Amino acid sequence: MDRSPASFAEALASGDADRVNDAIDEIEAVDSTVRVEQYAALFDACEPIYESDDGYVRQSVVRFLRDAYPMLELTIAASEADRVDGYTIDDLRENRTRLVEFLLDALEDDDGRVRTAAVDGFDTLGVAIDLAEIDAEQQALIEALEELASDLPEDKATHVDEAKQAVARMGLVGSLVSDLDLDLP
Repeated sequence: MDRSPASFAEALASGDADRVNDAIDEIEAVDSTVRVEQYAALFDACEPIYESDDGYVRQSVVRFLRDAYPMLELTIAASEADRVDGYTIDDLRENRTRLVEFLLDALEDDDGRVRTAAVDGFDTLGVAIDLAEIDAEQQALIEALEELASDLPEDKATHVDEAKQAVARMGLVGSLVSDLDLDLP
């Protein structure tokens, strides 16, 4: 498989589980700094596929965009540097915001598989936001999820609550770890 955005979009649109999983495996193998450079083009190519009438295809798009997200925030936070490969946490905001907005929309999908994939996306993204200590974004996301849950029927609101718990839980874990202040060898 070539690594062009169009090739990935074609694999997702196929609805073929093997092609979808190969596309996800392929994008995950790409270095995160390369994915930072490609993410906007991948998003632009794959997001329109989400309009499919096929729930599996929509779920595949959510999974792919979630797994294609470079998570460079983790590398920056772990390095305790302001920049990694020329990128700051603020440089990554636009892609992070696009993914959050997409996942929020996916939480309203009629197919439960799509909503579950979106919850997994928030679980993954919550780790990056928490470890990068982007507290304002984390709080804004929790508030957006609370508001969304109040406007949805119970089956959809349940998934939104799960996403909110995942994002909030990450903040709790991060604060507990920093409160421990352990001196490990």
